[in-house]
Amino acid sequence: MPERAFHELGDLLTKALLLKNFGLYRSALTLPARFAPKEGKADVLSDEAALRADFDLYVSIIKLHGVTDIYRQFLGCDRVDEGLMSVNWITHVLVRARRLADPFATRMLVRHGEDGWRIAAIESSEGHLNWTLGQATVSPEGRFVLRTGED
Repeated sequence: MPERAFHELGDLLTKALLLKNFGLYRSALTLPARFAPKEGKADVLSDEAALRADFDLYVSIIKLHGVTDIYRQFLGCDRVDEGLMSVNWITHVLVRARRLADPFATRMLVRHGEDGWRIAAIESSEGHLNWTLGQATVSPEGRFVLRTGED
């Protein structure tokens, strides 16, 4: 898989989120889809209803914070198995020309199938994953912070 294809897949994911287009989002991912912090318990979305619920939460958080782009800085990739690649990025969540939060490491497992390359798993920071689920906010210093119930 050429580097350009990784960027196209990441851009498709971003476009789907920013345009609130579940069909595009679904086309970028395989099911089951695994979302996990680097160290911690994975959330496995086994069906379209679970994926849709996750998508809706992420879209609402993006809208709340005024996110205008998600830039993925390509670091490299490794072949894991036949038809399975690991792609490493530094992810920047942007509001116009400024970062919403500090950049964070992201790893995607992408699988090649009948429809081309699709994301099978995303490993991200725990703070970012909590933020996408509405369980965290972003501090003025640019850090993802768990909600306390008082905010």
